[in-house]
Amino acid sequence: MLTNRQKTILLNITANPLFIALPITILIVLFLPNPSSKYKIELTSKNIADKPKSKITYYDLNNDSKDERVIEFHNNVKGEASVKITYNEGFVYDTWNFHGYFQSVSDNVFCSDFDNDGYAEIFVFYYRNDSVFLMAIQPFPHKKLILEEKLINTVSKRNEEIDYILSDFKIADLNGDQLNEIVFILKAGYSRQPRIIVSYDVHNDRITKSKSIGAKSSYLNILDINRDSIPELYLGSSTTANIHDSLSIPYNDYSSYFFAYDNNLEFIFPPIVNSNYPSSVQVCKYQKQNGEPLIAVSFNNTVEKTQILRFYDSEYKIFFQKKLSYPGIEKSNIISYMNSINIKGKNFLLFGISNDKFVLFDEKGDEFKKQLFEDGTSFRLYEDLNKDGKKEFGFLNSKNDLFIYDHNLENPVKYSIDMLPYTSFWNGLGVKHNGQRQDEVYLKADDYLYLFTYKPDYYYYMKYPIWLLVYAIVAIILWFSQRLQNIREKRKQKIEETINSLQIKTIKSQMDPHFMFNVLNGLANNVAKGSSDEAYNQILRFSKILRSMMSRAERIDISLMEELDFIKNYLELEKFRFKDDFEYAIEVSEDVDTTIKIPRMLIQLLVENSIKHGLRNKIGLKSILIKANIEENKTKIIVEDNGIGRKKAKEITKTTGKGLKIIRDMISLNKKLTGKEISLTYTDLDDEQADACGTRAEVEI
Repeated sequence: MLTNRQKTILLNITANPLFIALPITILIVLFLPNPSSKYKIELTSKNIADKPKSKITYYDLNNDSKDERVIEFHNNVKGEASVKITYNEGFVYDTWNFHGYFQSVSDNVFCSDFDNDGYAEIFVFYYRNDSVFLMAIQPFPHKKLILEEKLINTVSKRNEEIDYILSDFKIADLNGDQLNEIVFILKAGYSRQPRIIVSYDVHNDRITKSKSIGAKSSYLNILDINRDSIPELYLGSSTTANIHDSLSIPYNDYSSYFFAYDNNLEFIFPPIVNSNYPSSVQVCKYQKQNGEPLIAVSFNNTVEKTQILRFYDSEYKIFFQKKLSYPGIEKSNIISYMNSINIKGKNFLLFGISNDKFVLFDEKGDEFKKQLFEDGTSFRLYEDLNKDGKKEFGFLNSKNDLFIYDHNLENPVKYSIDMLPYTSFWNGLGVKHNGQRQDEVYLKADDYLYLFTYKPDYYYYMKYPIWLLVYAIVAIILWFSQRLQNIREKRKQKIEETINSLQIKTIKSQMDPHFMFNVLNGLANNVAKGSSDEAYNQILRFSKILRSMMSRAERIDISLMEELDFIKNYLELEKFRFKDDFEYAIEVSEDVDTTIKIPRMLIQLLVENSIKHGLRNKIGLKSILIKANIEENKTKIIVEDNGIGRKKAKEITKTTGKGLKIIRDMISLNKKLTGKEISLTYTDLDDEQADACGTRAEVEI
């Protein structure tokens, strides 16, 4: 049990505005924006794409720091491949048409300034019949054709449809002539062949191809690992189980491999096999803190339930190896990324996702983990999105949600795109550079082109001061409310004390010695005559009056019924006082609410005034009428006497008018206390000869 002192302390704490403001502030904060990230994604535009079935990319073709839009589509004339360039928010620069068709599942357009003249070229790949061709155009500063139609390779069909994919476009100087070659992968699908690496020397118009293999290559990385100024090519592959070893095609796709090619597209060493189906090998170039290049290779073998990460040095020796064991490996649900990244000035390998964590490795093989915001995402972007000189991470998932993490792979922010999950076709995602203005992330999905900005959410930093400000405002409002309440309570208490004082004065005035003397004298007279019953009744009424005055002493107002009952007893005593010369009547209409509250002693004072000034000096029958009815939705109370009138009463008795002043003061104070409007009017009554014959007092509530 708490002591009185403890209860007082607890009450003071819980009643303090600072304490009461806490839960109110928490409730308000719940309805305020509450960003969990320091950044935000905002949709700047969503429009139906120019050529809805097209693929879109953005690239700075004229070196003005602003990207032009490159659209690949099939035209409406012959349904053949076309490329359109727009700039300045939609103005058409030009359109080029090609005698062939784009492969829908392949990359077909590649932009790069391969000759380093400051103006990018557009390389366009298309097919016609069983052949894949390449053309190149340079839109700026003057439109010109860089390369006429060049045959790359023949391909096959599968179920009467062309069957090939081009991917992993890169430019690199493979022969040391200071001019770049275009390097890419050409691989057949179910038609099996060809599956090759292609290098095209545009300057010398020379195509170099690797020997066709059975494996489906991917993850093309070009790196001068031994620093001899001649780069090498490193690739991984995945198992698609289309080419069995019985077909005598080397390196079948029932296993995966780590490939290394020299600049002539010959194997540097026999491919390292990762046996079994399904399996995969992922490759990524990596740089140590001292600048030394390494090749990171991940061998994932679902059959053997293993995943091995290796770093190879310039002599193709294993710099470090680690066999990984994650819960996801056995279930084949680990998501591998294999990207070289930099966080806080330190190089890491972003290996992938496992158990709701990003998994990273440094050059020593030490493992690091970072919290994942939401699982099921694919790594799509590693670009500077907000012009801070640091690269952010962009992800998409199958539910059409866009995620961006900051340069430290932290502070994720999510944007849910309003499309049906699992059904939309992504055909463009990247960064649109806008010069001095905020860069945008572009996303081409189905028939729509979305543009987003990624920037700091200043409310993230302001939310805590705003919460404190809300708390301060709530506390101040509560403090003022309590202060006003205290002022009102003190004012109310003062009014009540004033009314009580007035009513006490009235009690004192009404119980004057003359009245009490007459009552007691009459009682004694009845006792002497032997009228004990009448004396007894008068004693009861007198005691009721005294008891009523005592019980109502602390009350400001009472019901109309209680007031009338008190007056009835009071008038009975007055009747006893005046003997047979006095009569009274009390009439209350049925529609009157007798529970209505009125100031205590209001009617009583009016009755006393009638008796004291109107009836006391009247000769003959004295009468008083009290009526209560409803008029115009107001309760009207009438006190009417047949006395000598107010004018004659003043001549006989010099009055100070204190009684009337007390009545008016009570009405005024009651209005301040309860807001109830009460009016009082007096009317002098005259007979047919215009002589005074009484007074009427009317009260409207």
